[in-house]
Amino acid sequence: MNRSYNKLVRDKIPQLIEESGRRYTSRILDEKEYFDALIDKVIEEIEEYRVSGLEEEIADVYEALDCLVEFKEYEPMHLDYLQLIRKEARGSFKERILLIDVEDDTV
Repeated sequence: MNRSYNKLVRDKIPQLIEESGRRYTSRILDEKEYFDALIDKVIEEIEEYRVSGLEEEIADVYEALDCLVEFKEYEPMHLDYLQLIRKEARGSFKERILLIDVEDDTV
């Protein structure tokens, strides 16, 4: 019986499947597919963390984000700089503020 996944997996997963005596089907994604799959993987890992609360799921989020950063050829130090600039201008999320609504007199 085949179980369908159709998702991006870590590089060693095919080898681990093969070593377990099972067969699999896979293919290499093109650039657009890979970008979309990385976004899906970040979302998947965040949802897994939401459900499990396990620290290792946060590590998986980091891994997927690292791959996305590398794929987009972003400079990690520049991203750190942008994060700092945005934090200084708008703050962080540490105060747990939930914005309910804002009165808008321009309508």
